[in-house]
Amino acid sequence: MAQQLIVEGNDAYSLAEICRKQGLPSPLGYESKGKFEDFVKKGNGFEGALKLLIEALDKSDIDNIGIIVDANDVGAAARWQSIKNVLSQKFQAETLETALSKSGYRIIQEEGMPVIGVWIMPDNNTDGYLEHFLSKLIPLDDQLWSYAQQTIAEIKKQPYNKITSAKEQKALLHTWLAWQKTPGLPFGQAIKANYFDTSTKEVQLFLDWFKATFQLSAT
Repeated sequence: MAQQLIVEGNDAYSLAEICRKQGLPSPLGYESKGKFEDFVKKGNGFEGALKLLIEALDKSDIDNIGIIVDANDVGAAARWQSIKNVLSQKFQAETLETALSKSGYRIIQEEGMPVIGVWIMPDNNTDGYLEHFLSKLIPLDDQLWSYAQQTIAEIKKQPYNKITSAKEQKALLHTWLAWQKTPGLPFGQAIKANYFDTSTKEVQLFLDWFKATFQLSAT
């Protein structure tokens, strides 16, 4: 029995830290750090993630597959359509059409086939990426976050601005992290340092998806 999490880049390490902080057990068979490295496959982009999905679907020993991609400005619906096109080579159309959960993520289950979980950052509905998801974990009354937002908004008005609209949230979140007590921590370390609130409804939805997608260890 094997399981696999497919991501575009380094999202898995940040999300794994969130899972740990919330007490979620490790995927069954991948409890050690070394094994976790085997659990995660990085596509280095959306198209690469799709290729990894195709490869995983062709392996008879994989029982559970999760894929996390960014909606970006293309949109969650377009991303799902691309993923559905791949899955349609293995799954019945009716299975794919009824895979949408009440919370917006998709779990595909069909007899004799691996369980497939699809999560499209940030929330399976809106445009964006991991940074949009993490921004929802910053308390609304965080004054430093408010000041970072004001600062980025002001910079964007200036002729020397180099921040594109597509990358604005990345610039905003990294600015906020640069102003912390320990400046510039990577996302995973910043989560471990409690800079983010991992008890939010956004996190709970992600944990629900993870539990529905993978088989977890008993401890």
